[in-house]
Amino acid sequence: MQYNIIMQSDDETVVAEYVPGERKSGQYQSETDLEKQFISLLQEQGYEYLDIHYEKDLIENLRNQLEIVSCYEFSDNEWNSFFSFRDFKSERQRHRG
Repeated sequence: MQYNIIMQSDDETVVAEYVPGERKSGQYQSETDLEKQFISLLQEQGYEYLDIHYEKDLIENLRNQLEIVSCYEFSDNEWNSFFSFRDFKSERQRHRG
């Protein structure tokens, strides 16, 4: 049995208990197999897998996650303003380069 530190502060530490899976050393693992194993491990830890293939879906998920963690629902105008500001900053940094 082993423990993983999930979060640590001056006042408290949150750990997760886990049993390490069997490891097969010395064998080649393809990138696809490694990715599948990594996704499976994250799902076992409670993460949700989203099958995202397009940038618009990724941006939509970002908006959803930001709304969840901030307990705030963006209006479309606020969200579009946020993204135009982000694009402006990225563009400005590229030209400084």
